[in-house]
Amino acid sequence: MRPIKTLLFILSVFALLAGSMLITPGEGVKIGEFTFHMPTFSEMLMLDDVEYADVSGIINQQFEIDSLVDFSLDTIAGDTVLEVIHRADYDSLIQSVLHIEMNDSGRQNLAKFFYHLKHDSLTRIMHYGDSQIEGDRITSFVRNKLQMRFGGTGVGLRPALQPYDYVFSAVQENTGDWKRYPIYGKVDSMVEHSNYGVMGAFSRYAPLASDTLPFTDSVLYEAEMYVAKSNISYKKTREYENMRLFYGHTKRPVSIQVIARGDTVLVDTLLPDLDYGVVECELPDSTSSVSVRFKGYDSPDIYGIELASDKGVIVDNIALRGSSGTIFTRADYLHSLKMYNDLHPSLFILQFGGNVIPYITDNKAIERYGRWFASQINRIKQLCPEAAILVIGPSDMSTKEKDKFVTYKHLPKVVETLKKVTLAAGCGYWDMYQAMGGYNSMPSWVNAQPELARPDYVHFSPKGARLVANMFYNALILEYNNYLEADREEKAEEKKQNTEASSKESSPLKKGDS
Repeated sequence: MRPIKTLLFILSVFALLAGSMLITPGEGVKIGEFTFHMPTFSEMLMLDDVEYADVSGIINQQFEIDSLVDFSLDTIAGDTVLEVIHRADYDSLIQSVLHIEMNDSGRQNLAKFFYHLKHDSLTRIMHYGDSQIEGDRITSFVRNKLQMRFGGTGVGLRPALQPYDYVFSAVQENTGDWKRYPIYGKVDSMVEHSNYGVMGAFSRYAPLASDTLPFTDSVLYEAEMYVAKSNISYKKTREYENMRLFYGHTKRPVSIQVIARGDTVLVDTLLPDLDYGVVECELPDSTSSVSVRFKGYDSPDIYGIELASDKGVIVDNIALRGSSGTIFTRADYLHSLKMYNDLHPSLFILQFGGNVIPYITDNKAIERYGRWFASQINRIKQLCPEAAILVIGPSDMSTKEKDKFVTYKHLPKVVETLKKVTLAAGCGYWDMYQAMGGYNSMPSWVNAQPELARPDYVHFSPKGARLVANMFYNALILEYNNYLEADREEKAEEKKQNTEASSKESSPLKKGDS
């Protein structure tokens, strides 16, 4: 082939490629399940190299805020616990803490929780979230830190049937034909009510029975639920002092037997035709496993089992894989109210948003989700007006564009919208997206050594979950320490004013005074 023809051939190939690059959309062309991409001119010239956030400073600046506080008894004040902050180290290190954002209403809201934490013998925190917290990730670290500082043992609320293969804080096994019925995702059409309890799901070992058809005693069902300590969990999580079982909606009486440390500690009957009921018992010292056996012609809807102490702090991990956090308005209000009244939570932590990110296509969808989420906060405030509410926003999440991972287009706007509706509701917001480094930070967590996030570019690794949990705990306890200081200053000022008033009343009148 002559050189001129070779040159013309090469030029025609370049022209064809250039034309294809010009007419191919940036998002590619969808052909069935395959998306056809062409590089852009800037990519050809290597002008669009994606920059990932530098998170080395975030990782290296981590510290545990409790290590900067000494606890001792103040005998002058009647053996009350005195907390002494090492001021120099404290003031310098807390500069790296990403604060909880809140307005004056939010600060007053959070102060209600801090008051309970300081004065109550028992304080409950309910941590709701999506798959980012399943397996007791994040929650377990926060629970352990709080129980180490304020007392308390146990894992709190557990589902009767564990939907996840791995749970850090407990081992759970079931005998019988158990099935879980969630209020979110693909809801079972056979459920004729909306009494799901406060964990967003109930479990049964017998088939659902219709409320409109006669019930017959045809099958005698026997089942068992077993919960025990995990040998890799935190020490305080492994100690159970009390057991409560929350149930309802059984057509026939069901006998139960509770076994702890090899002994039967409770024999009772679950009553039929109740929409909500509770059975409870104290457990022997050093109990680390509990078995509940059921026998009857029907199964109750079991809303959860609680294994905890009667003092200190209880922290529930309520992980709802696939949920966008809009479960609270779906459940029956009065039924939920009964269970919340028994649990008496002082703080709700809501950690949602990640599940809507891949499906958000425009600003209208973002605004709509913001309204939905605001309605959930309002429902919680109606159910538990004395409880504080903290929202943890979604983490950075990456989607693959051609051969690179980048932050989802609408994620920053979703974060800002959740923050806006949270602050407007008078609640606190902790920005996990910003805490981990913001835009394009997830790939840096995935590629860290050791890895801090999974190769799905969505979920944290165990080490990453612990790091994020510590960041949040530091932010929470920083606000608690500020609350204590403000309280001390207020009492000192009040004492000063009372002393001055008393001094004036007792001082003798000078000449000319009347």
